[in-house]
This record gives sequence, C-alpha cells and structure tokens, in this order.
Amino acid sequence: MSKVDSNATITVPSYPRGKVIGVYGLLGGVVGGLILFFYIAIGMSIDIGIPLRDSLPFVKMAPAFILVGFFGGLLPALLTGYIVSKFKIYFNSVAKVFPLFIIGFMSTFLFVVWFMIGDDSVNSSMTSDILFCCNGGVSAIITGWFVLPKQK
Repeated sequence: MSKVDSNATITVPSYPRGKVIGVYGLLGGVVGGLILFFYIAIGMSIDIGIPLRDSLPFVKMAPAFILVGFFGGLLPALLTGYIVSKFKIYFNSVAKVFPLFIIGFMSTFLFVVWFMIGDDSVNSSMTSDILFCCNGGVSAIITGWFVLPKQK
C-alpha cells in the first residue's frame, strides 16, 4: 500500500480578477470604438456608394475611433470587467455569451443615462442610445473571448 501524505495540499488556481478588470478596461473601449468604426464606415460606403478601392479616408479615421472608443468606453468597460470578475464568469461555452452581453449592455446603459442626465439631454434619440448599449454588449463578448479563463 502506498502512503498518502496528509500534509499534501491541492492548489486551485484562483480567478484572475486583476487581469480581467485591467484588460477589460484597456481593450473594452477600443473594441467598442472599432465596432463603431466598422458600423459607420460600412454604412457610409453603402449609402454613398464608395467603391472599396476609394475607402482610404475611412482607414485613416480608424485611429481616431480607437482613441475615442478607448476614452469614451473606459469607465463602462472597467465596470463591465469588475462585474464579470465579481461573478467569476468563465468563457467555456456559448451559453456564457448572453450574460456577458447583458453585463456589457447594462454597464453602458448606466453611463449613457448618467451622461444624459448630466447634460440635460434626456430627450435624445433612444435608437442611438440602444445602439451604443448594444455596442457595449458586443464589446464585452469580444473582449471576454480573449480575456476570460476558458475552463473552470
């Protein structure tokens, strides 16, 4: 018979809370800015009828959208990263996509409402507000795909 050491411990890797919050803060707004850039660039090229070979001005605008997305989405992305790390969400199945979308959507919604109340522009277009919130949800999914631990 083999002896079992009673002093042996099993180490369980802890959830990388700091990594999740930090990378969500760094990449969440950038991903949201890129999503917004592609939405506007594709929409304008279809609407105006710009051929693909003449789309260089859109490519030149991409860094501006990345910067605006980073600074504009920093707080909602940090809040999303904090909530995701609080719930210890793992990205191990497609079923985890919906909670990530809801968390990203709601954190973006909170900041949209906060800025609307602060600017006294409560009568703004709800369609654009919902699109910004959906952008936050999709950004949370894409960022979670890269950042979150894959298995439990």
